[in-house]
Amino acid sequence: MSFDPNNLPSMDEIWGWHEELGTMCPRYTGNQAHKRFTDWLWDKFDRIHPKFDLQVERMTFNRWEAVRWSLSIQQDPTGPSQDVEVSYFYPYSGTTDSKGITAKLVDLGGYTPGWYTPLFWERARGAIALVRVPPSTFSLDIGQLPTDAFEPGRPSLESVIDYELHGRSVTNPVFQGMLATVPLLEARRCGVRGVICVWTGMSDALVANQYNPITTGYPNNQELPLKDDPGCPALWVGDLTGQRLAEAAKIGRPIVTLTLEASIEENATTNTLWGCLPGSGPDHECGLIVNTHTDGPSVPEDNGPLGMLALARYFAQRQRNRDLYFVMATGHFQLPQFMQWIPTDRFVGGNDATSLWMAQYPEIYKKKALAGLSMEHLGCTMWADDANGHYGPTGAYEWGTTYTTQKEGSPNPSNLEQQAYLEAVAATNSSGAIDQPVVTVLPFPIFFGEGAPLYAGGLGTVSLCPVPSYLLQAGPNLDKLDKRLIYGQIQTFARTIITLDAKPAEEF
Repeated sequence: MSFDPNNLPSMDEIWGWHEELGTMCPRYTGNQAHKRFTDWLWDKFDRIHPKFDLQVERMTFNRWEAVRWSLSIQQDPTGPSQDVEVSYFYPYSGTTDSKGITAKLVDLGGYTPGWYTPLFWERARGAIALVRVPPSTFSLDIGQLPTDAFEPGRPSLESVIDYELHGRSVTNPVFQGMLATVPLLEARRCGVRGVICVWTGMSDALVANQYNPITTGYPNNQELPLKDDPGCPALWVGDLTGQRLAEAAKIGRPIVTLTLEASIEENATTNTLWGCLPGSGPDHECGLIVNTHTDGPSVPEDNGPLGMLALARYFAQRQRNRDLYFVMATGHFQLPQFMQWIPTDRFVGGNDATSLWMAQYPEIYKKKALAGLSMEHLGCTMWADDANGHYGPTGAYEWGTTYTTQKEGSPNPSNLEQQAYLEAVAATNSSGAIDQPVVTVLPFPIFFGEGAPLYAGGLGTVSLCPVPSYLLQAGPNLDKLDKRLIYGQIQTFARTIITLDAKPAEEF
């Protein structure tokens, strides 16, 4: 049975869901906006089909949430203080009281991970440290291998070359959280009272409200936020602000006041939603997992569940051979407390929050699933700093980077997952919808997104995970999305699932 777009929710209805999601920002793990969203999803998924077995897994964790943050400087001990523009807070760094921390500012210069030692912090003992992080520039050729690509009217090899040229040197704040997290625990151990982290190499507009990093624990021995534990409070400032602070420290002995009020809730709760649409084929238990996460600072970051809702409604109306599992994990924005080790021989650089659900239901991914399809960051247009340092749209779409991998130990000489996906991409674009440009990659060993634990668990994957520059930027950011691209990407996934649903299990 072929794909029928008339059975999919309309593009305008799906965009309406995005507008509703935009009223629930930011959705940091377990906060009230995140709970509103998971309740909204529960209501929508619960209406899909009488046989859709929707379940909720309640997780507990120690939750930290910033309430108020600010920075001021007093150059002359007898003069007034001046407010300093802050880009954002450093997540899960620490907390102060309403008066903040007032101390001398010490400029420690640039922090370079490869040359760093804990002695770096000694000069700022008893003070507030100013630290410049390296520019967030990364080559997408490192750790992942492009295997094919699609652009309308172009040979695939030329499209791969286009992606290679694009990915040779990409500047994106996301990479800071993966490659150059500031070691706040060691700063705390050296007696540093707080840290001002300076973005470098990017405009202030690009780094504004970037919730970064998402991969680090609280700066104590337990790596958990605990009541009455101040941690090592830290804030982000832009490049120009950092230069001004460094100049102030050079010409005098300025005093700064760093405020980061945060609430800490031990044993907080947050929910993972999941369910199964049963298939009717003879090997229906050899199913497919469709997954994403529900928490994040913006609509582009966590609109995957909206795509999954459209897919669930579509497949509830048609005959299915295989069981379709829909998993919407929590914890993506506090990964240290949610990641679980997946026992496997297939190493991957990345292991996101879906791993906790997998650890709770190992029989599904070990015995009842053939492949996983992950949807993240739908509809992203490309934004970047131009040659003059002005941040704005480039007029292009983000590359639809998709990890297409075979099931571990597959005897199939061809990559069924990649073939099904690229054929679906071509069919979507031929139909008049939009899903381009697309590149398929293999992890060596980097695997971004919630498809990583499924790959680690031995499953074949089709995992869409574009990484736009605004991905971690708090706020709705609806202006950076294209609803036509969202609709096309959903259609591509529907076509891919139809193909994989019809294939015999032995072909995976």
